[in-house]
Amino acid sequence: MTAIVPSPVALDLSSLPAALMRPSSLIELAVLAGVMLLSWLIVRALRPAPREGHHHHSIWFGTSLVDGVLFPVLMLALAHVARRVLLDLGQPVAVFRLALPILLSLVLIRLSVRVLRAAFPSSALVRAAERTISWIAWVGVALWVTGVLPVVLDELDDIQWKLGSHPVSLRTLIEGSLSAGFVLVVALWISAALDARLLDGASGEQLSLRKVAANVLRAALLFTGLLVALSAVGINLTGMSELGGA
Repeated sequence: MTAIVPSPVALDLSSLPAALMRPSSLIELAVLAGVMLLSWLIVRALRPAPREGHHHHSIWFGTSLVDGVLFPVLMLALAHVARRVLLDLGQPVAVFRLALPILLSLVLIRLSVRVLRAAFPSSALVRAAERTISWIAWVGVALWVTGVLPVVLDELDDIQWKLGSHPVSLRTLIEGSLSAGFVLVVALWISAALDARLLDGASGEQLSLRKVAANVLRAALLFTGLLVALSAVGINLTGMSELGGA
């Protein structure tokens, strides 16, 4: 039977209410509130003024100050710095152990949602994709915080079969799918930014040509991103060709 080894951020949830009642947790909550306020102020200072007659739908800044990607990214970065400072001062960081994985999942969810909405603004599948990404992220956070994630990963690694001459585990396939999804989201983000540049100010026949170029560029970026994601987890085209020739 596999022993459960707590993760570095694992927190005994049964002791969480007692931890929150300690004076030290109030200090952490105050620091976390300060991190949120500072992040909001930075986003407000960096956000460009919207042009007249145009709605602001930036992936970084969203339609308001807090629904873009930049706000949770800043919160995560500043919270990590604040946690290090508190540790150096000898301050317990139970609240930050819970807050950091939540902020990380929020960054991943916000990034995926904003990019998908920008790349496919009228797609009915985007809503379903958003819900799926949210569920995966929050389940991952729950497993991470409780320390169960390493055990689950070890069990998934034990489920193996061969793809051609290469052994492949269920963990590898899941990690490959998640990595591919993340890389494809980044590729879509780059594609959306380049599309906006290409189509800005174009009209008539020039607009049609630029749309074709934008579609070709998006397809190339997605294909390249998929190859990078697959190679990152050790799944290559050689193994696939061996399977086809078997």
